[in-house]
Parts: sequence; C-alpha cells; structure tokens
Amino acid sequence: MKKVLLISNRVMHYRVSIYNYFAKRFNEVGWDFIVRSDQLQKQNPHEINFDFREIPFRFSLYKREITQSKPDAVIIFLHLKNCIIWPLLFWLKSQKIPVIFWTKGANLDNPNGIVSRSLYKFTHASFDRLILYSRNEMKYIHSRHHHKVHVANNTLNFEDFPEIKESKEEIKKGLGLHFDKVVLAVGRMNEGGGRKKLDHLIRVFEHVNSSDHGLVVVGAGVNDDLQAVMNRKNIIYLGEIYDPQHIQISRIFKMADVFSLPGHVGLGLNQAFYWGLPVVTEEGSQPPEINYLVHGRNGFIVPNNNLTALKDRIFYLLTNDTERNKFSANAREDILKHGSIQNMFEGFKSCLDSLGLKPNPDPMQS
Repeated sequence: MKKVLLISNRVMHYRVSIYNYFAKRFNEVGWDFIVRSDQLQKQNPHEINFDFREIPFRFSLYKREITQSKPDAVIIFLHLKNCIIWPLLFWLKSQKIPVIFWTKGANLDNPNGIVSRSLYKFTHASFDRLILYSRNEMKYIHSRHHHKVHVANNTLNFEDFPEIKESKEEIKKGLGLHFDKVVLAVGRMNEGGGRKKLDHLIRVFEHVNSSDHGLVVVGAGVNDDLQAVMNRKNIIYLGEIYDPQHIQISRIFKMADVFSLPGHVGLGLNQAFYWGLPVVTEEGSQPPEINYLVHGRNGFIVPNNNLTALKDRIFYLLTNDTERNKFSANAREDILKHGSIQNMFEGFKSCLDSLGLKPNPDPMQS
C-alpha cells in the first residue's frame, strides 16, 4: 500500500464525512489515507473511520511524524497564514516527497492584494501539484502551471444524508412554524466578520406583514444586536443544530422552499441544492461553491448590496410555484451531477495518479 498524508488546519465536522469516504475509496485503489491536524471541531458528530491524530502546529512534530509514517505523497490543506506551511514545504521538497497544495488558488476575499497574490504565485510555482475547489479558480493560476492543476469540486458527502419521510407540513408543525412558505439561511454567521450578510435578509423581512412568508435562520454567531432587530412575526432563529445522523438539519432543509445567504454562501449552497432549494444570493466575494449556481436556472445572483433586487428575487420564487418547482428540480439535478462526492474523490485520485506512483490495489499483497 502507498500512503498519502493530508496535513490540515481544523478539521470541520463535514470534512470528517468526506475523509471517511476518501479513506474507503483510496483503500480500494491501494492507498492508505492519513490525516493529521492541529484540531478536530469539537461538535463533530461523526465516527472517524480514517487514520487521524491531532498534532499541534510545530514543525519539529510534523517533521517527526512524516519521518516515521513515510508517506509517498503529502497534501497540504492550510492557510498561508498558518506559518508551518513554509518550513514544511521547503523540507518536503528537500526530502523529494511529492507535495500537493489543496487550495482556492487565491485569497478570494481580496484576490488582487499584492502580498497574498505574490505568496500564492510562489506556492503555485513551488508545489508539485495543485488541487482546486473548482475549475473557475484556474484564472488565478498562470498558464505555465496549468499542467499541475487537478480539480476536485468542493462538496459534501450526500451519501451520509438521511431520508426524511415526514412532509413539509409535518416538519413545520413539529417546529411550531406557521409559515406557508419558508426562506432558509444556514451558516456560521459570525464567520469573517459578517460576510454572510445576514443583516440584509433581516432587513428584507423587516416589513413583511404577511404570516404566509417567513425566514428561518440556523447557525452560530447571530449576535444580540441582530437578534434585537429581527421581525419576530416573520423571523425564527433556531441557533446551532448538530446531530450525528444529520436528521434535524435535514428536516429543516426539507421543510424550506428557498435558501438565501446574501454573502459567502459556501457549502450551504450544496446542501440547499441537494434538498431542491433554489438559492438567492448577491454578487461579491463569493467562495468557489457559487459556481454551482446558474442564474435563472437554479437560483439568482443579484447585484451586491441591492436589497430591493434581493427581496424581489426571493419573493418571485416564493410566490411563483411553477417557477420555484422548476428551479428546485434543476438545483437537485445540477448538484448531483457536478457536486457528487465521487467527483471530488476522482479529482484527488487523478492528482495522485499524475505523480506516477503505482499503488497496489490489493491490501493483502502489500
């Protein structure tokens, strides 16, 4: 068996499910998949079925770990501000261990920043291979490095999602919701200093008087100031929701009709599309997952900070059943086609295959 070591910053709970899948699939083709990180998210609800250990970010500790485990390739999944990335890169190159950078290709919040752009260009030149979140980030990679690039569309492991047999009406009743149509916002709302722009949604629903339409918010970081200005007649904040089988959050997605985060939609878009929810968001500094959204097919992207347009597109979908149902079908079809965990895995596998390493797919022969 060959070994591939992934060195990551904090492993989020949704990544555990992905890495479980990767470990199983890599094992089938002759690779041991190993993960080392400085931290596992405390609220992780998943059983860990891959080789994992927490190691504080000190170069000496990771040098020792790599020396002992003897990986055939190393994948770096770190921010450039994680200082350990630099001595690791130089040392791995000196040891002639192939090193891969799993990256967005640029600081998408400020892609033209002089310092970060220069550092990213250096990484593009220095790493042996690059794995991108989506093909759209190729524009940040100089053509001389395109041969290094493999694309693994960032997604969730839908195979771990449960079947929810309850109807929308039954779920709403269980949650005490009286809305006929629901807009859902799910995410870490404190992430990046409010870049989710939840305040825009709150303002959209500020003067909605009809009880037919409501906004349900799920996630950490909705501060007291935002909660204080919520129109309680039409906005419900459910806080954080974690459960091992994804049942509670899946119930909430199933009962909703439209998903909206005006800023930085992230993997919430993937989850929304899986449950057939059209997505409405704004232009601006969006993450790679925005590339799943096709304006006018499975959702809408409105001008940045244009609350009138945001409200118009949300309520267009809420009040037009025929169009919403069409968008809903397109959303699920598109994410299953382009955002499957199998597609993501194939991006990683093709990257390792390109290094010319030949693992033995039969563990009994290793």
